Amino acid sequence: MILSAESSTFIIVLVCICSVNTFQMNNDLLKLNESYNKTIAQQGGIITQYSQIASSGQPSSLNLKDEGDGEPTDQLHFVPNSSEHMNTSQGPHANVLAGMLQSTLLNPQLISILRSVMGNKHEKSVNDISKTILKKGSGSEETPLLSTLEKVLADVQYLLSPEGLESEDRCTADVSAYLQGIGEGQMWALQMLDASGKPGKSILRGAIKFLGNYDECLDVSHVLTNESTGESHVINGGYCHFLLKGLEAITNITNIHEPPKIFQRHVFIQWDLCLPNSCNDSQVMEAASRLPLDANGSSLVSAFFTTVTDWKEDPVAVATVVVICFIVALSLVGTLYDIISTETNCHRRVRFNGDIDDDSDRDAFVNDDGLLPKIVHDENEHLGLHRLEKQEEQEHGDEGLGRQLLLSFSVRRNTEKILNTRTGKGDLGCLHGIRVLSMAMVILGHASYWSGFDSYENVSDYTEWTRRFTMQFLLNATLAVDTFFLLSGCLLTFLFLRECAKSARGKPTARQMVIYYIHRWWRLTPVYMIIIMFYSGLLDHLIDGPLADSKNLLDKDHCRDNWWANLLYINNFDTIHETCLPASWFLANDMQYYVVAPLALLPLTFGFAWLGYCVISGFIAIHIISYGYLEWQTGGSSVLLNPREFVDKVYRKPWSHVGVFAIGMFLGVLLHKTKRKLKIRRYLLVLGWLVFLAVGLLCSYITYDQMREADRQWDANTRIVYETLSRPGWALFVSWIILVCCTRNGGVINSILSWSAWIPLGRLTYGAYLIHTVVLSYTEFSVRSLRYADVVFVSYHYIGTFVVSFALSFITFVLVESPCLVLEKVVLTRLSLKK
Repeated sequence: MILSAESSTFIIVLVCICSVNTFQMNNDLLKLNESYNKTIAQQGGIITQYSQIASSGQPSSLNLKDEGDGEPTDQLHFVPNSSEHMNTSQGPHANVLAGMLQSTLLNPQLISILRSVMGNKHEKSVNDISKTILKKGSGSEETPLLSTLEKVLADVQYLLSPEGLESEDRCTADVSAYLQGIGEGQMWALQMLDASGKPGKSILRGAIKFLGNYDECLDVSHVLTNESTGESHVINGGYCHFLLKGLEAITNITNIHEPPKIFQRHVFIQWDLCLPNSCNDSQVMEAASRLPLDANGSSLVSAFFTTVTDWKEDPVAVATVVVICFIVALSLVGTLYDIISTETNCHRRVRFNGDIDDDSDRDAFVNDDGLLPKIVHDENEHLGLHRLEKQEEQEHGDEGLGRQLLLSFSVRRNTEKILNTRTGKGDLGCLHGIRVLSMAMVILGHASYWSGFDSYENVSDYTEWTRRFTMQFLLNATLAVDTFFLLSGCLLTFLFLRECAKSARGKPTARQMVIYYIHRWWRLTPVYMIIIMFYSGLLDHLIDGPLADSKNLLDKDHCRDNWWANLLYINNFDTIHETCLPASWFLANDMQYYVVAPLALLPLTFGFAWLGYCVISGFIAIHIISYGYLEWQTGGSSVLLNPREFVDKVYRKPWSHVGVFAIGMFLGVLLHKTKRKLKIRRYLLVLGWLVFLAVGLLCSYITYDQMREADRQWDANTRIVYETLSRPGWALFVSWIILVCCTRNGGVINSILSWSAWIPLGRLTYGAYLIHTVVLSYTEFSVRSLRYADVVFVSYHYIGTFVVSFALSFITFVLVESPCLVLEKVVLTRLSLKK
């Protein structure tokens, strides 16, 4: 049954009224122990009276009066007959509690408030909805709610009795002590109650996670003594999650609706309670399954405790810590050796030459390759320096390789290499700015939508956000990922053709092609594997909080089982449920493009340019045909509409982005052929900017046409055309910017993108891409309460994620990435010398 809006209003007001009446019910329960028999007789009579009224099928004699007029306005035509289902073996407490609930539901003020809230025109709806709530059961038979509650009330009666404290079951005894401790006002029990989640504000905005105070709950520790045996044990707080299937009315509201139906997902109500940790998942699951949740259209999905883990007991976590400590130790040793050797050389040089300039000394130890270069001597250089270098070569001749390997881990050297803004001849300067800005766009998109539905209280506000014209670029932030595919294709082709042109043969050798593949694998893999090791081994133990168990979505186990797929760069063929590290699909695609790129590059260098152009054109054709077919197969899916199927079948596959990579290859060929010297007439330059700027804006903002109004939603064919052509269109827009900037036609745009400050940040983008998902996972799943998302909050969240990601990328570059690049060059240099 789908509840209407009136049903939702009724339920919300009913919960509020019943919550107020809970205090009175609690006082009644306490008085119950003092006047046991007398209360039973009184309440039993009340229940019998109500049951007789309900079973007779006649209107109740209890008049329901609207407040203020003194006249009866209507009568409640449905009251469940609880006496027919009463089990006397359960004891009188259940009858008493049932009577209290009936009294609450028959409260004239409740009906009056409901009618006031819902309006006079819904008076009949009040009776119909109340009948639905109180009488709805499971299956074909309808069972009154109060009769369903009798079993639960009997359990409560037992837990409130002295027998509950003496139970042999540890969980039962602790829960009994907890409930009785609340009634007696014991601080530890009140602390557990206080740490439990309660329904709060913004439920209809999507705040359906009723989080408790995680830290307060785990701090609970109480010694409970069994009076009969004299034995004692400690009751510790355990943070328990209950996932409930939400009401249809609330599901429809929080599952953002038109326009268009985006972010569709299963909405579960999460209700967290602080319970004794002596209970286990199966016990709380069994207990919760006995609640009459089907009476309001809900059902229990799962119930489980948060598991607090110790990294020392996890072999993978221990191995991760050992590896990190080893790398840090190498860096410390390499840095100390660098400092000591530098000071020693300076002292020895002073002895031979007097004073020596600090800048020349620094240049002698650092160059763009990160190796100790051979010093070029001036004709007027002192003879003593020659003798010194010969002496150093003799002393270090046997340990030259070890010295270079050790110095490759020097933090000082690697830091200087990052901060070095010198560029070589032929550098495509604008690419540094484009790379950094594209990474900023990727982080912004992920920071806004990474897990906002788990930690934001105003989920439905995304509806309003997505309707705004200014927010369309954020919804289409995935285009920034295609920018990196374009840059990869452009740089690879330009540098490959340039190096071949410089060689004596003008063509690559078989040895060079082997190095081509080895270099690419070694360039990406060490940092990649370190991040995966940290992600799957240690991050799980660092995240804690009420949302910590959501980290199960972060595929930790998949990383431990399928890490080899990432190592071989074939993980983009896994489904989203099997993937390891959310952003790793990009690296797999990029590596696969590097593998197939020589199919076009080799013909270009061996004199078969037409064949190379045909291959590149074939890549573009594969992109458009396969993307269009997959979009047609999935009904025009996108990252907003049916996102899981879109990501699994379309977005992550290599043929869905190869056309963008191919456009980059065409751009690289053009830059090489023109030697980056292309004179574009002013009117053509203006026309080009107008055309390609329009294409870029169209790809980013045209979705506003379907987002602003429900009746303007695109049909499947329109979505297929947009999704198929938007990425190549965006690639053409970025290609135009690169072309005019690299050929000295970019003007102020080229000055901005070629700013030297982009160079150090550009070196850190690879690490930032891998690390920012880890940072987001930690920050999102370690929160203690739901957060209200607005532009200011998202902006601060994004800026913090950006800064921290690049800071950690700096550390990763210094400790891992740069040393590995130096090691590669040392090994290749040694092999070349032996040859």
